[in-house]
Amino acid sequence: MTMVTLDFAGCGKSEGDFISLGWHERDDVNVLVNYLREQRKVNTIGLWGRSMGAATALLHSHRDPTIAGLVLDSAFSDLRNLVQELARTHTKVPSFLVGAAMSLVRGSVESRANFDIYRLKPIEHLHESFIPALFATGEQDTFIQPHHSQQMFAKYGGDKNFIKFDGDHNSQRPMFFYDSAVIFLIGTLQVEALLNEKNRMNEE
Repeated sequence: MTMVTLDFAGCGKSEGDFISLGWHERDDVNVLVNYLREQRKVNTIGLWGRSMGAATALLHSHRDPTIAGLVLDSAFSDLRNLVQELARTHTKVPSFLVGAAMSLVRGSVESRANFDIYRLKPIEHLHESFIPALFATGEQDTFIQPHHSQQMFAKYGGDKNFIKFDGDHNSQRPMFFYDSAVIFLIGTLQVEALLNEKNRMNEE
């Protein structure tokens, strides 16, 4: 198995002025996947994302059914709902003021970064996604609460599994989660079948 890591625009070592929380990043994923396929050095491709990365993978999933598997750690289901939740749990700002502020931000973001924050809803197309998926969430996550992953798991159209573990949004994941994710990817990427085929061809 080969691992390729991606810094989205405006993150890590990548250039860029704006982060779109998955909207434009899904196109970055598409470019990377197409590049890997053009190199003809890989057979099957899976996506493993955490937080915004997981939301991005979900936003891309219904557009490319040839992706073999998805590992989705703590994705948000709907950005608008997430902002409202964060305002309720971490501030004393009335909900009508949060809504008004979001409307102002929406217009500014749309004019400067060319996307509508109200359309950031990974949950919206999940009934059209049939890639095997492993959803995961920390039980003490107060940033993106577990119900986001639970709601998307319930709506997801493909084969699916769900893992909960102790921890918050940014905590170190337990080893059993990594073990589960690796076992899941070995199965969905058909690693053993590909190795057996390669060995058979070498013997011939």
